[in-house]
Amino acid sequence: MSIKFFAALAVATFALTACQKANTCSYNAESGELACVEKVYKTVNTGNHIWMAENLARLDLTGTSHCYGDSAKNCEVYGSLYPYETATKICPDGWTLPTKADFEKADMGALNVVKAGFRYYDGKSADMGVSASFWTADDFDDSRAVLVRVTDTVVFEHFNKSISASLRCIKK
Repeated sequence: MSIKFFAALAVATFALTACQKANTCSYNAESGELACVEKVYKTVNTGNHIWMAENLARLDLTGTSHCYGDSAKNCEVYGSLYPYETATKICPDGWTLPTKADFEKADMGALNVVKAGFRYYDGKSADMGVSASFWTADDFDDSRAVLVRVTDTVVFEHFNKSISASLRCIKK
């Protein structure tokens, strides 16, 4: 076997291990913090769940996470935006995407909602400072899923799964 083969195998093993560790976070109930590789998130207990009190800011290695207006600064301030398929897979180990029912039971004020807008499938961003949009775990049909939209009110709508929205994860 060649040295190139072993080098490639070592790189692949390192990448797989790094990806697995990147999805592992440490929750500290006493401090109310979820420490992940990318940042330390505040958490809150509301609606019978432990919630992330900040938008997820994890970059997806497949390139399906986005920053509003393609600005890295917006990801730092507002978190990342994700299409539905990525949203269903990117919460840290031991955490999951909340359902519509979970959002209905939660105190939205306790969740520290920031109006981060969303991203259309064609790459255009909209509604920063106007609304917050969060994916739920609920499919509506094959092409749409339930999205929580927060302005001065909270509404549940069904949107195309290809748009990118913010995420909050809850502890399983």
